[in-house]
This record gives sequence, C-alpha cells and structure tokens, in this order.
Amino acid sequence: MAKTVVIDHSEIKNPQTITQVQQQKFKEAGVDMHKNEVMSLEDDHKKGKRIISLKNTKYFDMGRGRG
Repeated sequence: MAKTVVIDHSEIKNPQTITQVQQQKFKEAGVDMHKNEVMSLEDDHKKGKRIISLKNTKYFDMGRGRG
C-alpha cells in the first residue's frame, strides 16, 4: 500500500530547512523518510506542490541467532 505526502513549494524553498520540513511531513503521514522507499516524486509547478509517493513496507525483526 502506498502513502502520498504533499508539500507546498513555499515550505521547501529554503535549502537550509528543506530536510526538517520533509521529515516533519513524513512523520505526520506516519512514515519515516529513512525507512520508506520513494516510488515517485513529482513537482506540480502550476499548483505549487511537491507530491511524493512512498512504498509503505513493514519490516519484521525475527531476532538474531545466538552464536
């Protein structure tokens, strides 16, 4: 199942804060930008929006073998 994150261009126009803004938007959508794979990233310049589609993959840790 894919999740979509929409960010206004006005929020990401400052290169000093773009990472923090994206992290916050991903967190609000319930995904982690370091764990979820980006399927597509589109900039709609007419609407002033960045649309990011993410793969919502769940990882399970089955534990590690004892050596």
